[in-house]
Amino acid sequence: MAEVGKPFNCPICLELAYKPVVQGCGHMFCFWCVHRSMNTTTVSHCPVCQKSYVHLPRISSQLHLLLQVVHPREYSARAVEVAAEERDQNLFSPVMDPPSPSSSSVHNPNPKAILTCKVCKNLLFKPVALNCGHLMCQSCAAAGPSNACVLCGVHHPGPFPNVCIDLNQYMEKELGSSYAHRSKEVGKKNSVATWKFAHAEDGSTLNSQIHPSVGCDSCGMMPILGRRYHCLDCPETCGYDLCQSCHERGSTLPGRFNQQHTARHRMEERSLRSPWIFVWSW
Repeated sequence: MAEVGKPFNCPICLELAYKPVVQGCGHMFCFWCVHRSMNTTTVSHCPVCQKSYVHLPRISSQLHLLLQVVHPREYSARAVEVAAEERDQNLFSPVMDPPSPSSSSVHNPNPKAILTCKVCKNLLFKPVALNCGHLMCQSCAAAGPSNACVLCGVHHPGPFPNVCIDLNQYMEKELGSSYAHRSKEVGKKNSVATWKFAHAEDGSTLNSQIHPSVGCDSCGMMPILGRRYHCLDCPETCGYDLCQSCHERGSTLPGRFNQQHTARHRMEERSLRSPWIFVWSW
């Protein structure tokens, strides 16, 4: 077992986070750990801070690459371990594309090169991770469109994300002078998050259907609340489903579990016989 409290350790398995995802609260986990810890019939809670959520973020490709560079042997060992578990269960996590040959991280594989904000092109400062998996400076995210990623335009459900705790602490310690310089550059110009909440803060009751154990393959909502749309043409056992919001946006994102879904596939609404009552509170 890895050292407890070590940077980038998953708080659930206590090992180096593999295929890392960052929740809106700022805590980082392994993809499978957070997936398995979710309550598939009602609201889930962060195992660390207990903040409510119903969305599983996509894997952060930058963090995935960073951990390969910072902890190459341990991350490779985790890859072998997780791959064996997936083969036994015949259920596979998302495939991560290798970095582009033109990427600076390929020619200069060091943490500073990897941790560049793709919006301002500078070193990340107070990094936040959106639900789509993209990392960017807190101020860059806040300056973008409300509740959406400025890079890919994908909707970010819920409130403005908190700073990624593990990554911010790592950068302060390992990139001290460069990070301090970025702090001076940004100064007091940090944008105040003004995104509107996508869910009620007052714990109000929403009369909505809950689809137990079914998640949206676009935004990661699990369970799906409200209307659910199921693909009739995807052959994979896990199927392919979208929540109403993603279906209406015409989402073309690939499936969460490597499904070969395309825009040409037929989608059908799947309803429950009777609605459930869902209570949301932050």
